[in-house]
Amino acid sequence: MDNPQELQVLARLTDVFDRLNIVYAIGGSKASSVYGVVRFTQDADITVQPFLCVADKLYEMLKDDFYISKQAMYQALKSRGSFNMIHFETSFKIDIFVQADNDFEEQFLSRRRKINLGDSLEKSLYFVSPEDIILLKLRWYNQDGCVSQRQWSDVMGVLAVQGKNLDFEYLKRWAVKLGLNEILQRAILQSQT
Repeated sequence: MDNPQELQVLARLTDVFDRLNIVYAIGGSKASSVYGVVRFTQDADITVQPFLCVADKLYEMLKDDFYISKQAMYQALKSRGSFNMIHFETSFKIDIFVQADNDFEEQFLSRRRKINLGDSLEKSLYFVSPEDIILLKLRWYNQDGCVSQRQWSDVMGVLAVQGKNLDFEYLKRWAVKLGLNEILQRAILQSQT
């Protein structure tokens, strides 16, 4: 994550999340780039806990800097779906995923990691853990019919860079629960060759 403008946009947005006590974790390719091999992407994915009680405040605090549809935001909060924001100045797009009502998503937000990105940003940001980004990427890969080379490459990059630092028991336990055990085993074997 070496694009300073994107980092500043994420810092601005997460400052607002922090002020409103909205729990968040940056995922997607931004997280896999932090833990694995850097890949160029033009957007960011962030999962947040539901924030209905402060939704109006969030909208008011962001509407001057971001395109944000209030209607789409409320629909996502109601359905536990997603909506997006686009930073006016940079056109940087951020997809906001409202935490689904399931054990896995509750678990991965509780396991998020605060990471300092060095000199490029003064504040630390919360990212999905490396194990959970592997599981999320494998879930997306599986949902796309196991054809997305981007998702697979992201998984392989995290496995290669994080290696023995990963909690493989956690990975295997959740892969079984999510129906991803076979794909995870294939990824682990491929990363070891």
